[in-house]
Amino acid sequence: MTNVTDPDIFDPFYKLTGLMMRTVGKTSDSIRLGITRGFDSGEMMDCIYRNRASGRYGIGWLIDLFYLDQAGCRGLRGRKVELKRVLRETIAAQRAQGIRPVIVDVASGPGNYLVETFAEDGGKDITALCRDRDEHGLTRGRALAQQFGVENIRYARGDALNESELRALTPRPTIMIASGFYELLNDDEMIRRQMRLNRAALAPGGAFIFTTQVNHPQLKLIAKTLNNRDGEPWVMKNRAAAQTEGWARDAGFQQISSVLAPPGLYAVAVAR
Repeated sequence: MTNVTDPDIFDPFYKLTGLMMRTVGKTSDSIRLGITRGFDSGEMMDCIYRNRASGRYGIGWLIDLFYLDQAGCRGLRGRKVELKRVLRETIAAQRAQGIRPVIVDVASGPGNYLVETFAEDGGKDITALCRDRDEHGLTRGRALAQQFGVENIRYARGDALNESELRALTPRPTIMIASGFYELLNDDEMIRRQMRLNRAALAPGGAFIFTTQVNHPQLKLIAKTLNNRDGEPWVMKNRAAAQTEGWARDAGFQQISSVLAPPGLYAVAVAR
């Protein structure tokens, strides 16, 4: 993989873009949130999903509108739509088999998509646990669940790479989800290990839903101008869906299918 932080002829453009974002760009509510909490944070994803431009002095609203229409933001919204569809189908399949769905998102943030899915489904036979290391995202998730009147989702701090925590989950999950999590990890072996942990934690016959960033046209721009939740440059890389499907097979899953979410930046996979 080409190092997206290496110098190139566009560096003056990136520097100017970064300067503009940290000055006049802060009149945009979305950009100001990203600078404060990290452009990869759960709260930022929630903001992108809402897709409502807001800002200060008029120009902030225009900058916000422009930011929320970027390819990456449109891709995240498309990923969420496809994720909800795949989740609904998986829940329906388990119900048809007489299985009561127990869902665990291993790195959920606010779990916006889960709250909406539960509110739309209305079923009380489903339960979910949203785990994350970021308490800010969990707090936002609790507020969202209350806002939507959803009572069968719990939020708790947890580490997706902690084997003992995942093995101790009770009841054992019938559906495990890693949405937007692997996109934040540049260490391939870390992802492969996390998949193995999920396989071991799942109940027999369970399903694992995960997402993969397959084609992002602005990786270098993001790495040069945006910060992650740790205040570091937000460096990502693309991976082919076939590659992460292969890692899932290596982890012990036998049936894997992926679908590309519009506009083509992310794939959503189900592994059994």
